Amino acid sequence: MSNDKNLTVDQTFALAIKNHQNNNLQDAQNYYQKVLELDPNHSQTHNNLGAIFQGFEENQKAKDFFERAIKFNPNYANAHYNLGVIFSQLGKNEKAKNCYEKAIEINPNYVDAHFNLGNLFVELGENQKAKECYEKIIEINPSYANAHNNLGNIFKELEEIEKAKECYEKAIEIDPNYLNVHNNLGNVFKELEEIEKAKECYEKAIEINPNYVEAHFNLGVIFHELGERQKTKSCYEKAIEIDPNYANAHNNLGVILKELGEIEKAKSCHKKAIEINPLNKEYMIAYGYLLLSINDKLKGYEYIKKGQGVIKFTPSYYKLI
Repeated sequence: MSNDKNLTVDQTFALAIKNHQNNNLQDAQNYYQKVLELDPNHSQTHNNLGAIFQGFEENQKAKDFFERAIKFNPNYANAHYNLGVIFSQLGKNEKAKNCYEKAIEINPNYVDAHFNLGNLFVELGENQKAKECYEKIIEINPSYANAHNNLGNIFKELEEIEKAKECYEKAIEIDPNYLNVHNNLGNVFKELEEIEKAKECYEKAIEINPNYVEAHFNLGVIFHELGERQKTKSCYEKAIEIDPNYANAHNNLGVILKELGEIEKAKSCHKKAIEINPLNKEYMIAYGYLLLSINDKLKGYEYIKKGQGVIKFTPSYYKLI
């Protein structure tokens, strides 16, 4: 930077942006600091330095820079949005909500602010407000696939299954390789008892990402319903290979191994599920019934009692919220 002493604020800022875009973050940071030496109130520089520190996960520094950007330019929508992201990461939901709403007040068509606000409302359990956010995004930009997916999640939560299906199908139409949506659509088809279509969705998700553990698990559930036990077993085993701590897969593998007569392996699977999640009542019940099936009544009833309130075991079913 020794040859840049005579650069103007705009020229220095342009060099900072160029380095930032090229991911030369140290040089970008140096040029941004030079801009602030020339103009301490340069709001865009404060915002962009905040973005750098946000990338470094130095949230307090990022927060300070975003707040300075807003101080020098109260109508800086991006800075309000960025500050909202920081508050979300810090778990300060009310402050995050205020930031997103302010960004939208400044720029009513700010789709990312609407999206984050919708996600925040989901987290707060305010589904109707979240729904309105996602619908607004689609009104502004009908090709925003994430909004269609999340709106589908809301409809599914509200048990409006047909509407959820339409949303997921629209998201896939926009982005055919949208991994989570294929899985979500599979979940919907399963609820609609369209088992073959559900199977196709999970298989498509696995085709896109062979290590998508939830799709392997869900495909196992489908094969179990179809009575294809060996395929069920393979799916759960693959899920465990991808994620050795996937308790549901261990539990369900125990169920299918019991059906296949592999009792000792089934016991090991149920024990592993309980080891991973000792508070899951369903796992307790499954293990209890397995023990009863081999006449270990004392331990069997003990585990069933631990799972109080669960009358009948059915294989777990993965759901995306």
